[in-house]
Amino acid sequence: MSPRPDPVVPSSPLGRRRFLTLAGAFGGAAAAWGGMGAAGTAWAAPRAGVTGPAASAAGVAGAAAGSGAPLSFAVLTDTHANVGATAGLDTLRRTFASVQAADPTFVLNCGDITDYGADDEFEAYLSTIPAGLRDRLHHVPGNHEVRWDLHAKELYHRLFGPAPYSFDVGGLHVVGLDPTQLLQEPGHFGRDGLRWLADDLAAAGPSVLFLHFPMGAEHYYVNDQDAFFETVADLPVRAIFAGHIHREQVVRTNGLTQVSANAVKNGAFYYWVDRVSDAGHSVLRVSAVAVAADGTETRRDLTTIPLEEDRTTRQLRPVRIDVGAPSGGRVRVDVQVPSTGSTGTQAQVYPQQIFGGGSAGTWADLTRTSRGWSGSVEVAALAAGAHRLQVRVLGAGGARWDATRPFTVPASGGAPRDRWQARLPGSIQGALAEHDGLVVAATTSGAVEAFRPTRAGREVAWRTTLGPVHRGPAFTADGTTVLVPSADHHLYALDAADGHERWVFGVPDPVLSSPLVTSVGGDATAVFTAGTTLYAVHAETGEQRWKADLHGFFAGRAACDGDRVYVGGGDGRAYAFDAATGAQAWSYDATTRQDSYGRLLYGPWDDTVELLPGGGVLVSTVSSAAALDRASGERRWSVAGSYVYSPSPVTDRGVVLIDEWGRVQLVDPATGVATWKAEIGARALNSGPVVVGDLMWNVAVTGLLACVDLTDGTVRHRRQLGPANTFSTPVLVDGLLVTGDQDGTLRGIELP
Repeated sequence: MSPRPDPVVPSSPLGRRRFLTLAGAFGGAAAAWGGMGAAGTAWAAPRAGVTGPAASAAGVAGAAAGSGAPLSFAVLTDTHANVGATAGLDTLRRTFASVQAADPTFVLNCGDITDYGADDEFEAYLSTIPAGLRDRLHHVPGNHEVRWDLHAKELYHRLFGPAPYSFDVGGLHVVGLDPTQLLQEPGHFGRDGLRWLADDLAAAGPSVLFLHFPMGAEHYYVNDQDAFFETVADLPVRAIFAGHIHREQVVRTNGLTQVSANAVKNGAFYYWVDRVSDAGHSVLRVSAVAVAADGTETRRDLTTIPLEEDRTTRQLRPVRIDVGAPSGGRVRVDVQVPSTGSTGTQAQVYPQQIFGGGSAGTWADLTRTSRGWSGSVEVAALAAGAHRLQVRVLGAGGARWDATRPFTVPASGGAPRDRWQARLPGSIQGALAEHDGLVVAATTSGAVEAFRPTRAGREVAWRTTLGPVHRGPAFTADGTTVLVPSADHHLYALDAADGHERWVFGVPDPVLSSPLVTSVGGDATAVFTAGTTLYAVHAETGEQRWKADLHGFFAGRAACDGDRVYVGGGDGRAYAFDAATGAQAWSYDATTRQDSYGRLLYGPWDDTVELLPGGGVLVSTVSSAAALDRASGERRWSVAGSYVYSPSPVTDRGVVLIDEWGRVQLVDPATGVATWKAEIGARALNSGPVVVGDLMWNVAVTGLLACVDLTDGTVRHRRQLGPANTFSTPVLVDGLLVTGDQDGTLRGIELP
């Protein structure tokens, strides 16, 4: 068994000494927060959040004691530090200099601190912060910190502390939230995150929340934001500060005021917030500040946020919402509100197919009745399955209250049929694994479960708990061992019969790729990546065969033909390595971008590499899918499109290409010429198709299950499985499709 290295300080070009120096200068976060937990044998309730660094919180609290004392703070966001963008770093220095001169009690940064979370970007960002401001600065991560984070948030946590967290200052409760998802673009709180928030706010006074993604209005960046609003509906949340959209916006919704801030990336902008008394009522007065190149400041009043309960807006909260059964292509909705304060009410089908984006919506105005508001919404075009109806009650001055209710569109005969559901702790982000009817699912909370699905439910074989799992496990060819990659710096080999550890291979970095089990020289070999290194280990013993430098981060899955291993790299290139020795055979430049950020984004960093018949290998990016010659690395053909995220299975009829926008085509593996093209109606990321004969079943990222006939591209079935995003590739067992999603929900779906 290989030793488990200490994962406390990640491998990093900064080096251990430089890393600790930076972290120490920024308030000692590296010393205050330790490493990740070890593996266990039974599920334990995951730790959903922590309180912020004690020293920092105490310092802030001491700066303004008592709810009546003057209190001022600054808010900024989307700083996007990049070592190659010197003008942007100068803008950031100018912004921080202005903030320091104003002497705030504390400062909030709403995320996207860096362009892509690189070590040198964090170093560049920290170098712009005046020493006198460091212990007053509080952060939350944005999607740019986690989307390509080979450290799995470890570096971020050691520089800035974990999130969520909270602190109190002068009678104001401040909460930093983190709905970001490692390796993904949009947000998701999850049950544990919302439970932590409810517990944190239960005994709090007037509260200010800050996070990266705005919620409500036209924003659909957080998949379970409706659950968030339900969670805080009776809690003392008065204000939310957010970023992400790089523009300024003020929204009064659900009894609170949300300020979305302009980005420092756009210029030297920040927001100044004073707690003042207005006609005897405590309020937050928010001003927008712009700093010119010569340091001249321009301040503009933006909004005033009441710290007492906003009774006017809360009177818009519906007392009752009744959603009828769909009939004649429409669904009826009746909304009862507590008073006549509402000026209008609208309803729409919740835009489930909007993934990490915005939508003005397709709202239908309801008609006022003696009891509230009534009307109907068009649902004829919806797929059968589970949907949400979104209701918006409008009030004076732009105030509103949003609420959602579930409804179901019934399926016709011969359609896929839901048989059962079960929930695991955490999110099922990686693909499911299956061998001889045994299915293994692993979650971001570290829960691993093996079960045998039936039409009546699932028979659990065993459970265990490891570190967080973000990519799919894999069985050995004989089915006796299942390999599980974990962000706790280990690849685990578990006995498929009972889940006990056969061996554990430790590495300096989180394992954020899907392992490939292949045969090299007659020996079962596991190939995977961690950090910027490609590893090959004996699948029976866990002993290392070789390792190779990938020169960048790779979160996908390699391919191997027994002679060579083919893999993508975060440096914009694809590589071939000798499968026996790890010696590099060739590399292929997959992008024309020259900067490090561009080469990562536009390279094959998250590709599931596929072998093609006739000596080819398929490597994909957000720009194209390219068939390369396995012997030389020369390109044979390419198809334009963003095919990097969804696996591209090779079938008897050809290669199935699915781009991230849900466009599907079947191409000839020899030429790349398309036989047919189709659209499944929703975006597809990470979750790949299951092929059964001439039918392909695919779960889109929005939870839409679609069946495509491989003979002609006809979409035969569509079913909405649920509200959660899906990144996990399903498996098929005896006609039962088993799926997993970000809510941790497993489903058994009987296929027609």
